[in-house]
Amino acid sequence: MSEKNKDKKKGAGTEELERAKLDAELAKKRLTSTMSTLQDRLKPGNLASEAWSGVRGKGEELADNTMQTVKDRPAAAGGILAVIILYLARHPLLSLASRLFNGEDNRDLVTTKVSKKDDNYDLAAPAVSRSVNEGVIA
Repeated sequence: MSEKNKDKKKGAGTEELERAKLDAELAKKRLTSTMSTLQDRLKPGNLASEAWSGVRGKGEELADNTMQTVKDRPAAAGGILAVIILYLARHPLLSLASRLFNGEDNRDLVTTKVSKKDDNYDLAAPAVSRSVNEGVIA
């Protein structure tokens, strides 16, 4: 082979090597940039902020949809609200109905009777069927 051909082959190999080094350096910079971005996105504060933004957005959307539905169907919305209120207030309403129709409500009401016969208690204390010392830890 001639000296010229050897120099051409040597020059071509050097160019390829330099190009490969440059490509490797660019790939390394891209990887470093990607890792930096990923680390920033995975910080707990950033994750919580993104999650809160998503929840807030969905909540606003739900509120807007609910308001539009109430405007479109006010009677149905009033009915649903009445059912919810009745469900939440069911125990007091049942107690009231029991007192109105039966004259007394013994189901939910705890009552005590005061007795004048026992000298161990004053009139403000409830009468009990136990002795004074029963259940007392001395």
